[in-house]
Amino acid sequence: MYFNLKFVLIKLKLIALFFFASMCFADAEKNVNLPLSHPELAIFPEKCVALRQGKHCYTKLKFQWHAPVRGDYCIRTVNDKKLIRCWYSSTFGELDSEFNSPEAVQYELVEISSGQISEPVEMKVNWVYTNKRKKRRWRLF
Repeated sequence: MYFNLKFVLIKLKLIALFFFASMCFADAEKNVNLPLSHPELAIFPEKCVALRQGKHCYTKLKFQWHAPVRGDYCIRTVNDKKLIRCWYSSTFGELDSEFNSPEAVQYELVEISSGQISEPVEMKVNWVYTNKRKKRRWRLF
């Protein structure tokens, strides 16, 4: 009797495991095949770490973007609208670039003809040490 009960419990656990696994994979497949409704921009990495607060942070930055329709797209900064790079008659693109800034910078992807703008992405700048400026009095001796 004990052996049969243990065998039945193992079977039930396996059936439940397969059931939940199939549900998870079905949801993952649904999300992969969804068409884009607007341009999407991503950056890697999303953070840069400087040694001290207020100092420039240097790193290599990778941009990747995808768009639902073929068009002319440009990556630019949000604050000063400085163009980083443009692609013509494309639906996707990649760019390797250098990041050099003491503060966070936001980027966006713009479709030139329609003016459609993607959700901005931010390159955050963190630091190891905060600036603790102390007044120093000059002493001769």
